[in-house]
Amino acid sequence: MNLPGDNEPTDGDEVPVTEIAVTEVSDSVLAELSDIFGTKNPEPQKTGPAASQKPALVKKDNATPSDITPIDDGTTAALPVEEIDPTTPPRRIADFDSGEVVFADSTGMVPVDPLLRPLAGVADVINIFDDNDGAVVIDADEMDRVVIVDDDRPDPTFEERRRRRERRERLKRVKWLKLAGLVVGVIVFVMAVLASPIFAIRQVTFEGNVYTSQRTVSAVKEALKGASVFTVDTAKARTRLLKDPWVSDVRITTRFPGRALVEISERVPVVWYVGDDQKARMVDARGHVIDVLTGWPTKYLQVQGVGPSLPAGAVADDAYRAAAQLVLALPDEIRPKVKSLDLSAGGELSMVLKGSTVVRFGPPTDLQNKLVAVVVLLRRQDPATLAVVDVSTGEPTVQTR
Repeated sequence: MNLPGDNEPTDGDEVPVTEIAVTEVSDSVLAELSDIFGTKNPEPQKTGPAASQKPALVKKDNATPSDITPIDDGTTAALPVEEIDPTTPPRRIADFDSGEVVFADSTGMVPVDPLLRPLAGVADVINIFDDNDGAVVIDADEMDRVVIVDDDRPDPTFEERRRRRERRERLKRVKWLKLAGLVVGVIVFVMAVLASPIFAIRQVTFEGNVYTSQRTVSAVKEALKGASVFTVDTAKARTRLLKDPWVSDVRITTRFPGRALVEISERVPVVWYVGDDQKARMVDARGHVIDVLTGWPTKYLQVQGVGPSLPAGAVADDAYRAAAQLVLALPDEIRPKVKSLDLSAGGELSMVLKGSTVVRFGPPTDLQNKLVAVVVLLRRQDPATLAVVDVSTGEPTVQTR
């Protein structure tokens, strides 16, 4: 078989013709060749003795499509085959009439392999469009180069989507504002109902007040009366009562539908002393000056000596607080025997019994242990035989009469 480019004819040379016997080609190969190189209007099959003879294929060099002529016996045909330079890449052209894709150069057209037939209709430039309004353009001559062309036209639905989003956000803000307004409205309505005269306090009861100022009690009662049981300011009323020197603690409770209960815990006087102004100061166990009296009380033990002139509600010195705590700690067997307490100018505390026995405690420290030593000593000896009992050092010493 001659390859393209071999034995190229020169001007004036006779074109050689190569004949191929039909009998050398099988029927299946002939059918495949007919499918590849067949014409659009094949000649009708012949019957008779001539039909049993297989046609011969004739290769004619430098033939054109017009050079296809039948052989004298009518059983063979000349098939034009052009010579193609293998170094020159062919062009791909789509034949829209026949539905075939062929490669051609400047001389003519040659059909391609049947596997390439599905590419019929492909042009030199292929446009592939995506969903984002962009186009991918592929040049068939330069398959390694891909150009992406973006369509810069604005999205017609962008503004509509933006307006919808802004409308949703605006509706959401309005929704939250309405909800907040509703909550505030409900709270205001409930507070208005609870503060209405329907739930006003009409009865105020005081318990535990004996020495508390009646003026203070009346003022607190007027403040509570008429106020709602749900919104009454009980803290303010309690603070006002605690300012009274006699009041130690206060508890105020309201009861539906219109009652208030005020429970007062008053201070208990333990000792008293005379101030520089010759007035008596009542002192409780915590050293608070409860009251200032012009007369001298007889129900409580006196701390002899002259102390500071403190107003009611003030706190006395630690020595007076220690004296009051000492009196509260006295056992029942000794307390009836105590006449008074004495506080020297140096701050030393003493206790005077009714039999004129003096018990010296010294500085008002560690009074509990000192008092225990005194109780043990007085149980062993008759206080009438003792002149002085000194426990200021922690160890009791006595002086007999």
